[in-house]
Amino acid sequence: MRSKVLGVAVCSIAVSIGVAAYWRNRADASGPLPVLGRIDGFSLVDQHAKGVSLADLAGKIWVADFFFTGCQTACPLLTSRMRSLQHHLDERQRALGHELPVRLVSFSVDPEVDTADVLSAYATKWGADDRRWIFLTGSLSEVNRAVTRGLKIPFEKGGADTSAFDVMHGERIVVVDRVARIRGYFESDEEGMARIKQAIEWLVSEKDP
Repeated sequence: MRSKVLGVAVCSIAVSIGVAAYWRNRADASGPLPVLGRIDGFSLVDQHAKGVSLADLAGKIWVADFFFTGCQTACPLLTSRMRSLQHHLDERQRALGHELPVRLVSFSVDPEVDTADVLSAYATKWGADDRRWIFLTGSLSEVNRAVTRGLKIPFEKGGADTSAFDVMHGERIVVVDRVARIRGYFESDEEGMARIKQAIEWLVSEKDP
């Protein structure tokens, strides 16, 4: 277990250093955003047990967070931030008079427990509009492929009997552009959410991603 904790800590530090360097060089997210990486393909299922691949998000800007339904600490706060972002996007669409090409994507980092049925109940509890907000699960190896290898967010799962103490995961929110490139890692505090909204506005207006 100690080696797992160390591995997550090292990876988390590496991501944190990159994010800190990014924000030292940019005061806000209202201008051009750097390309921080490109996501590999993945094959998961959503809260309706419908298959979702990276290709299904092509042409969409998406905002990703990482959670598990058994978490009683940071995850409810992250999910509430995503819900507030859903409300913000709905309001922006009404103000603009047209649909925004933006999806919210919540990845379970405890996929063996968080089945599609479990995620469906969780999504309903949080008022998720599945036209905007999807919750993804799948095999542990495929979730690891999407989250750790693709989005560069570390997580480690302990034993099969999961508790809040044996799933450790990054808590940053990731913004991805229309061609599956990572364009920012953001905190989930009020300042971070404001920057996410700025990033979305900029990416929506980006001419040639």
